[in-house]
Amino acid sequence: MIARLFPFLHDFSDYSLRDFKGDFLAALTLTPMAAPLAMAYAVIAGVPPQYGIYTCMLPVIVAALWGSSRFLAAGPTNATSLVLFSALGTVSVAGVPLLQLPEPVRMSVIFGIALFCGLIQIVMGLMRLGEIANYISHSVMSAFGASMALLIAAGQLTTVLGIAPPQSGGFFFQVANAAARLAELAINPWCLLPAVMTIVLILWLQSISRLFPATLAALAIAGITADIFDLAARGVPMIADIPDIVPPLSLPPAFDFDLVRNLFSPALALAILGGVQSLAIGKQLAGVRNDVFDGSRELIAQGLGNIAAGFTSGLPGCGSFTRSAPMIALGARTRMAAVFSGLLSLPLLYVLAPLISHVPMPALGGVLMLIAVQTLKPADIRFCLVATRTDRIVFIATFFATLTLDLTQAILLGVILSLGLFIYKAAHPRVHKMSATDPLLRPLPHGLPSGLAVYFIEGTLFFGAIHELERSLHSVEETPPRVLILHLSRVFWLDASGAHALEQFIERCHARSVPVILVCGCPQVRDILQRTGLLDYLGGGFAAETIYEALDFARSLLQHISCQEDRCYFRSAPDATSSPAPGKPDA
Repeated sequence: MIARLFPFLHDFSDYSLRDFKGDFLAALTLTPMAAPLAMAYAVIAGVPPQYGIYTCMLPVIVAALWGSSRFLAAGPTNATSLVLFSALGTVSVAGVPLLQLPEPVRMSVIFGIALFCGLIQIVMGLMRLGEIANYISHSVMSAFGASMALLIAAGQLTTVLGIAPPQSGGFFFQVANAAARLAELAINPWCLLPAVMTIVLILWLQSISRLFPATLAALAIAGITADIFDLAARGVPMIADIPDIVPPLSLPPAFDFDLVRNLFSPALALAILGGVQSLAIGKQLAGVRNDVFDGSRELIAQGLGNIAAGFTSGLPGCGSFTRSAPMIALGARTRMAAVFSGLLSLPLLYVLAPLISHVPMPALGGVLMLIAVQTLKPADIRFCLVATRTDRIVFIATFFATLTLDLTQAILLGVILSLGLFIYKAAHPRVHKMSATDPLLRPLPHGLPSGLAVYFIEGTLFFGAIHELERSLHSVEETPPRVLILHLSRVFWLDASGAHALEQFIERCHARSVPVILVCGCPQVRDILQRTGLLDYLGGGFAAETIYEALDFARSLLQHISCQEDRCYFRSAPDATSSPAPGKPDA
């Protein structure tokens, strides 16, 4: 019982001094690199920067301890922050949008969203939905990544250029407003200076060493520059003072039915998007060290982390690749590296707190624009656009939906498109008519006999896919074969409805005087066919183990089949047949 409630205790049984050194040194290097990014993500979410660092404390520790992956570090990300920012404009309390509420009230609602998100993820984990990431299309996730990068960059244009925001906050309005102000030269160059300088410094410092806290150093230099040139007096906004070093305990607002209804949609979107990201990154990291990864356990861990965020003034977060990948590169050995990083965030904030107020906001905007550019993956975008027509349509639809719609709606649309794409692919199994030159049939000394058709089927066979199979078989056959072989070695899943539909398909073939031979291949498929009685219905010989057994039996059948006009029948009973002969001659 204790092991199930506290699964991380097992890891401490053989924790060594070598592990401690590797984990602590990795955390000591990673934390100064991650803290400025957490502040930047808080700015994306439309909240003061300190809440980003608060999210890197207890929520990171909880998610790391209860998680399945040794190296998955949680925290705020660009995706979760953008969804949260979108919620600020759509969620209202007593008819008042969150953006118009005082900060204490607004933040309490955000903490409520984090709590809701965590509860949904825990429920998802308890329902064993850890494989949900497999059902979200790669095209959908790539479209989210590309469009969110553009949204981040567009959202920082007003800060970097020192211009007034447009009346509408949509992507295209932001870009059009910035273009108009640039054309009129109606920008504040003193805002542009720290933004450009910060970007250049980060790129230069990263070229020297990827392990150096380039972002933190660049922001520090930007702060010094701001003091030297007195940028605050020149209209450049500065980061506000941090009032609390230790994350204050927070409570969500008093829930009522209307508030729960308003918070459920963004919380669900955050739970799905954050869960999918965490699972995808966790599986990738587990593959690096050949670890066993339990997706459902990871969902529960991320949910617990978000609940911790809701009670410690944190933001909703998820598994972060920008925190996890460097941890492995820095020599981390266990999950304690993320735990140490969470513990070190508090003294780091204590050191940084007096200095943060000297950093100009455009410098942080420059960091975000650089993150946006580095997030874009042109090769991945091209891959989705050229792969298939379906992937291209899904990518374009999700991309423009994310840029034009509310992000919560866009995420739910992406999930619906992914599920629709999965159902479409599942309902359209690949049906390939094999020839004598096929690799599986190439060793045959005499090739394929006349009157025999062999079909290789790949995919999932459920009740909807069987009808697609029948349509495909009839569309490629000008004249019906005398014997039909269905090669099912690449069919890895079959349900009861699918088995029943397959039985009906075989009966219809028998009605057309065409015997059917199955090559089961997969043991699971054979077991289902056996338990549903289909193998007993076919009889011996009509359910072969290999394609060669099926071919031998098909030849023997062809030797006993005669055809007159459109009817075929057995001249004599072939060996190993106990099923009713299709198309017996009239008495």
